Amino acid sequence: MPTTALVISGGGSKGAFAVGVLKYMAATPKIKFDTLCGTSTGSLIVPLAALGEINLLEKLYTTHKTSDIITTGNVVNRFAGKDTYSLFDAQPLSILIKNTYTDAMYDALLNSKKAIYLTTVCLQTGRIVYFTNSDQPMTSPDYDVIRVQNSSTFRRAMFASSCQPVFMPPYQVLESEPLQYVDGGVREYAPVDLAIDTGATEVYAILLSPETPEADNRVFKSPFEILQQTMDWFTMDVAVNDLKMPKFINRSLHYLKAVKAKMKEAGLKVKDIEAFFDIPFNNPFMGKRDLTLHIIRPEKPLNGGPGGLVFDPVEMKKMVAYGEETARKYFEEHPAG
Repeated sequence: MPTTALVISGGGSKGAFAVGVLKYMAATPKIKFDTLCGTSTGSLIVPLAALGEINLLEKLYTTHKTSDIITTGNVVNRFAGKDTYSLFDAQPLSILIKNTYTDAMYDALLNSKKAIYLTTVCLQTGRIVYFTNSDQPMTSPDYDVIRVQNSSTFRRAMFASSCQPVFMPPYQVLESEPLQYVDGGVREYAPVDLAIDTGATEVYAILLSPETPEADNRVFKSPFEILQQTMDWFTMDVAVNDLKMPKFINRSLHYLKAVKAKMKEAGLKVKDIEAFFDIPFNNPFMGKRDLTLHIIRPEKPLNGGPGGLVFDPVEMKKMVAYGEETARKYFEEHPAG
């Protein structure tokens, strides 16, 4: 059964752009999503998007400042301190998540039958780990999927997915095991492949970085600035890789379809044509279906500082408006359906 998926990348405060896109989509195309996958700030957005809580999303992404998310404090002292897991304290974000994503909201998600996937990376294993409310069986050599059993674990997974390593602390999501998890953007900026693996045949991917990033002409004068900039470039590289395989598979499927059509024109019967291509051993296209991939992203870099760790309500309101305008242009060129 064909399904539609929403994918939202990481980007911290830049998530306001995604909120603007969703605000437009909720009012105009009214696309219904069966599966919603998020990384980092995307993990904070997709549960509310699944419930249609666009007004609450807009409030979250236009009224909070940096101190509501992280406590910067004295970076040098924190770096030198014992039992300090990060340069910043993310306790404010943990409290915000607990106050916003209530038990009642988690129950509503379960009742909605929508599948939510939150992207993390396990520090101990280096594996991509998705925490989900879905019972759909998922196995892959490339990642792990953990079924969330309660609202508390769901909130903990959201927090871990949002914690950029070094800047924010790793987090123990499951109380039964000592494994620590961090921002999924370390290995997967936008989980498009996962959405495809769940069976989605149409994917709307909202990315929070432009296709061609601009050079930063600043002179970096501190290890802290260099670290932030390095993490940003690393994330952009991950973003490029996340889209390569889905695009390659789609082009390959279209090519194979054209080849089959040409063989049919040459007089071969359909069953004979399919027999030529029915080679299950190491067939990378087995079970793959044509994918309609919509990529909605800014044309220019968004504000929000390195890693999106600067939360300025004025700038985020501008990003929401920019997201709406970008979505409007996209859907005028690509009408839904």
